[in-house]
Amino acid sequence: MEKSEKFNKKLFIDHLLITFPIMLICWGLCIVLGLNGITISEHPWIFLPYGMGAWSTTIASYIALKKNDEVTGFKDWLKNVFDFRHNGTLYIVAIGIAVLQALMMCILDGYEKVAPIYMIILSLPIMFIGGGIEEVGWRYITFPELDKKFGFFAAAIITGMIWALWHLPLFFIPGVNQYGRNFAVFTINVIGASFGLAAIRKAFSSVWLCILCHMFINAIPEVFRYDLYGSYKAGIITTVVLIIVSSVIVRTCKTKNMIDEGYNDVT
Repeated sequence: MEKSEKFNKKLFIDHLLITFPIMLICWGLCIVLGLNGITISEHPWIFLPYGMGAWSTTIASYIALKKNDEVTGFKDWLKNVFDFRHNGTLYIVAIGIAVLQALMMCILDGYEKVAPIYMIILSLPIMFIGGGIEEVGWRYITFPELDKKFGFFAAAIITGMIWALWHLPLFFIPGVNQYGRNFAVFTINVIGASFGLAAIRKAFSSVWLCILCHMFINAIPEVFRYDLYGSYKAGIITTVVLIIVSSVIVRTCKTKNMIDEGYNDVT
């Protein structure tokens, strides 16, 4: 199926209009329960609405794409998401972006080694379920559509802000990692990650490599524990570095005619 290179406003809006209500209902319930002393740490069943909220963008991705005739069915959607066949260099770059963010944060704000290094690899399946799969929405639909309309830089920033806003309810759910933390610093770091992931999506036309990068972004702090919410300085410098590196990746690939401006390989 040939895909349009023009901004698909309906697809973009449909995805958000499905994502945010699911998230607000599920995480809103978690907030209400938490404020009444029923926390996720003491009542494991709360992981059900919590997990459903986390998967809201993934669920919305398939529904919106199918509704807009961008995929023929679930099998077609899966094929587009799990595009494993890339050369080793692209895998190295995708993982390298995650390592770069972690390295910058560790250097600038310190870290604590809390587990053996091999735990990064062992935790990847969990990070796929609890993070990486978000890319099926944000980098499959949101960033590419905004990129068509506004270009790489603005699209990466806007996607990062939407992505951060989607996380906001987590900062009010007692018992989860984000509860009571600094949302402003988190948003700065999310925008940095948004640039890195946007570069992967634009330069390599791959949703899977975005998923993999996100998995490593979440897995590395399970070994080298740094504070994603604490330092404005570390967050700003790290984000600036990621913006520069991401821009170089996109410019280099564009110079070598590697970029498919219409994202025709996937969307």
